[in-house]
Amino acid sequence: MLALGLIGARPLPDSGKWDRTFALYARDVAVPWKRIAVRLDTYSGAPVDFAAYDADPADVLIAGSSRARAIDTAHRTPVARWRFTPPPGLRFTPNDVEVPLQNREGFFVIEARRGDAVQQAWLDLTRVGIITKESPGGIVLYAADLGSGKALAGMRLTYLVGTSFEYGKTDAHGVARRSAGARPRFALAEWGKSKTFVSFLPQPPVPATVMGVRTERASVRAGDRVRVIGFARRRAGTVYRPAGGDAKVAILARGRTIATAGAKLDAAGAFSAELALPADAPAGDAAVLATLGGANAGASLHVDGVSDIALTVTPACTACAPDASIPLAVAAKRADGTPAAGRDVRITVVRSPHVPEPGAVADAPSWGTSRIVDQRVRTDDLGIGRAVIPAPSDGLASTYGVVASSGAATATGRIVASSARVALAVTPERPNADIGEPVAIVVRGFDAADGRPAAGLFVKLRLVHGPTEQSAQVTLDADGRAHAVFRNVVPGTNLIYAQADVDAAHAVDVNAVTVAPQALLGTRSRRSVEARITTDKARYRVGERVAVDASLSGAGGDAFVDLEGARSLGEQTLSAANGHVGATFVVPETVGDAAVGVAFVRDGAFEYATHRIAVDGPGHARETTLSADRPTYAPGSTAHLSIADGAERASATIAIRLGDARAGGAASFDDAAAVLAGAGTTTQNPASADPAWHASVTPRQSTSVDLGATDRGPAAAATLGAAAERSLLWRVERFDRETFDVALPETPGRYVVSVLKVSDDGDVGAATLALEVR
Repeated sequence: MLALGLIGARPLPDSGKWDRTFALYARDVAVPWKRIAVRLDTYSGAPVDFAAYDADPADVLIAGSSRARAIDTAHRTPVARWRFTPPPGLRFTPNDVEVPLQNREGFFVIEARRGDAVQQAWLDLTRVGIITKESPGGIVLYAADLGSGKALAGMRLTYLVGTSFEYGKTDAHGVARRSAGARPRFALAEWGKSKTFVSFLPQPPVPATVMGVRTERASVRAGDRVRVIGFARRRAGTVYRPAGGDAKVAILARGRTIATAGAKLDAAGAFSAELALPADAPAGDAAVLATLGGANAGASLHVDGVSDIALTVTPACTACAPDASIPLAVAAKRADGTPAAGRDVRITVVRSPHVPEPGAVADAPSWGTSRIVDQRVRTDDLGIGRAVIPAPSDGLASTYGVVASSGAATATGRIVASSARVALAVTPERPNADIGEPVAIVVRGFDAADGRPAAGLFVKLRLVHGPTEQSAQVTLDADGRAHAVFRNVVPGTNLIYAQADVDAAHAVDVNAVTVAPQALLGTRSRRSVEARITTDKARYRVGERVAVDASLSGAGGDAFVDLEGARSLGEQTLSAANGHVGATFVVPETVGDAAVGVAFVRDGAFEYATHRIAVDGPGHARETTLSADRPTYAPGSTAHLSIADGAERASATIAIRLGDARAGGAASFDDAAAVLAGAGTTTQNPASADPAWHASVTPRQSTSVDLGATDRGPAAAATLGAAAERSLLWRVERFDRETFDVALPETPGRYVVSVLKVSDDGDVGAATLALEVR
């Protein structure tokens, strides 16, 4: 009987309760002309009696919550009854139960009963689809008929505002708008016998002041000096402008402040500071916190501890081969620099079979990541402890996270062994897909050293499950990205391979997607894997026109297109002839990011997509690139570098860093301007092609056993730990030109220069470039 408890990773209840242990799930939205089903999870094969009752949503739904109420069915007449018998035996079984309500519209409660054990779930059978765009500036709601795709003009809406109801209708274009001042918690839409509803999400206000802060390095040692660069922006009407005043910068670790410094903001609203860490600073993650008035910004900093000795991790190679073993040396030295012999050092190495892509979360788990070394070594007479990272046999690139520790002394390192100059990162848009659902794959190509996009590269994608294989050839766009969709994917775990030929070398990356019944993984805001949006330009100035082209094969009726940000910037309802629409908007002055959104109706569901647009205006993140005067440099020479951002000679404060590797975490400039995105628009799509599921509720007198808390969480995944790039140059200066010079090291290798440009008009831009010294 013990093996039964392992099925589905769920522990079995007491044997006397197996018949009373079951759970019911239903989709949030279902169209009445398609097959209608609920999911029933059982532990035994005893029959289950079902009944469907007509109900008022107000009796069941709890506004502003995903929870629901059970109803008393003792004096209600069901509109349908039926019985379902699960497979025989005592085991956990998910069952697909058909509901005999086809071609009926309305709101129903489905009751599952075994004797006096009862569960209930609601079922909304509707032809009304709504999609909402919610932002700090208000709410825009669009409604369409899920059968014809046509916008629903004059549809009745009931809003719950506070504790009272307010009423409205959609306009001639199927659109209803609510201002930020009277934000409802809930809306009920009614069209004929069909009803549908949405609980609105709370939206954070647009901050009056925003700040960003970055460090010179992501990892430091106790006793080191930490240099930082930052900026602050204050909102003036609908734009962000440079702030003034004095900022305070502090480093906090384990609940205490271990270093502080003050910094005056300059004409660009930028500040820089240098903080001294105490020698007894605790090992581990610390927070760098910058504050100005009531605003603040933070960044994570890894601190290596020091005791009576300090440790240093050194690999035997700077450009390590991906298929070779890598010798490691860990040096232990006393404060006076003399070797510390005879010290026990623990060395752990975690390997990820990927090259980290730009912008990736430093400690995010990734497919295939595992610990490959965990051993203790003893330092020799020179204070050196040695270990070897074994060569992988899978032919993939590698990133190794190394941690050495001896008592309170620690040291970290990260080694990237790329198989080519360009690296690939292939990921499924969703790691888990339902059976029959298309699998969307995104592949990104980038320079392994500086992260620049590998535009125009041909990449072969393969989706493999045993002997079954699908393939596609894609070309990376200007951002180094491409997208592919695979259909009829075999259930189970499918491996995704991406491969490209670069300079007679092979760039390869592998990931995985699991195809299985996904009864609890639907979401209200799931984007379409097939809807496409393109714009006529890559970047726009305030006042320019944006030409939008959007398409979705098989869509019909009308389409909703909007320009969105921290408020609604305009929307249009257009005829979606042949699944294609074109629209034009004018870019207004705005705070935060802007994006184009589109919503189509196809096959009884809303499909939506969004596409960010870059705005060159005060207080925005400015697209910035770096270029060099030559492809390679002699050791010790000077590189002449140029900045291109569309405002090359604008007055600014600039931070320049030269490192021996691409910076990660708090030292990465690339995402520093993301704070200017502010609060944007949240899309809710209850009537998506994969609607969310909700769980059952238990009536008061029911004796059923709740299954909700029996699922076990996933096992903790190994992570790479902190990056440990070295900073060879750090310079902060006022700047009003296009070019600058950087003196290069005497040692050959690939070095990375990063720039953060904080402009006097409020823009912030960043760029990174690898330089070859040989």
